[in-house]
Amino acid sequence: MSRKVRFGIIGTGVGANFCANGLALIANEGLSELVAVASQREEKARDFASKWGLKYWYTDYRKMLREAPIDAVIISTPHYQHYPMAMDAIESGKHVLVDKPMAISLREADEMIMAAKRSNVKLGVNLQSRFDPTIRKVKEAADSGRFGQLIMGEAVVEWFRTKEYYAESPWRGRWATEGGGALINQAIHTIDLLVWIMGQPKYLWAQMGTFAHEIEVEDLAAAVIRFENGAIGVIQGSTAIYPGLPTRLEIHGTKGTAIVEGEVLKRWSIAGEEEIVSEGVKEGLKSWVRPELVPATNHASLLRDFAKAIIENKEPAVNGPEGRRSLEVIMAIYESARSNRVISFPLK
Repeated sequence: MSRKVRFGIIGTGVGANFCANGLALIANEGLSELVAVASQREEKARDFASKWGLKYWYTDYRKMLREAPIDAVIISTPHYQHYPMAMDAIESGKHVLVDKPMAISLREADEMIMAAKRSNVKLGVNLQSRFDPTIRKVKEAADSGRFGQLIMGEAVVEWFRTKEYYAESPWRGRWATEGGGALINQAIHTIDLLVWIMGQPKYLWAQMGTFAHEIEVEDLAAAVIRFENGAIGVIQGSTAIYPGLPTRLEIHGTKGTAIVEGEVLKRWSIAGEEEIVSEGVKEGLKSWVRPELVPATNHASLLRDFAKAIIENKEPAVNGPEGRRSLEVIMAIYESARSNRVISFPLK
């Protein structure tokens, strides 16, 4: 495939606008173009199409799959819709980029991965934080051994969401539709980064609870992980910590430490290298106060990679199996917390 990839998008919310903005940022590269949108609400579909200059808009995503001149579809809808929409798109021969979490069960994720392979289409997962330059710096240092032996990794997402946040979107706060709570929705990006950098988990033990909201799912959870490489990890995820604190990712080795707080490099200490210590978290605070204010540059990088994967017939950097990794950890945490026992990997 040599021509540009033509995208359709399902959904018109914050995530959909991030992707539209990301595609706009790389529009002059000739790799991709957003041409269509689908939303159940006609007004939203029409307004989104007008905002982004799209020729085609639909109130039925299946009709968009059948009729719109698109090669790939971006799915940016409530969690429980990811699996059926992705399967429909795959069966129609479209490449699929699905928002996180890719599904609300490992069975669904595995079926999506197998279906994409059978249909010879690309399946990507929108975990754009992997493309953040600061995170890439940490990942490259860990992979090259500059931190020494990795011994500890921490993913801490202590956010606050109001009761209205859940009340205004009835699909949130329910196992059947959100698939979980603070972990699968808010903390999944940081959990993904932890596993991406630290490596495959061996087993974990977890606890969770619901403290500040009238919802079915957890608004606070904590887990301790043992990785295959022997390192220990800690995950803390919450939407109940008032007033909400910056996301934090810590990577520790025998020769160095990196701390990323609010998407800003807070500390960089490696034996024999110049130390970096940041006094504040500055613009990074936006990611947990008002996520929609964060620039779409990481989305643009992920979308560029996905479009190139289609054009060059290679796997996207965050493909289905990569997107499944954080989902498996989260499902293991839920199982451990429910059963109060240690859960080993791989999770069935």
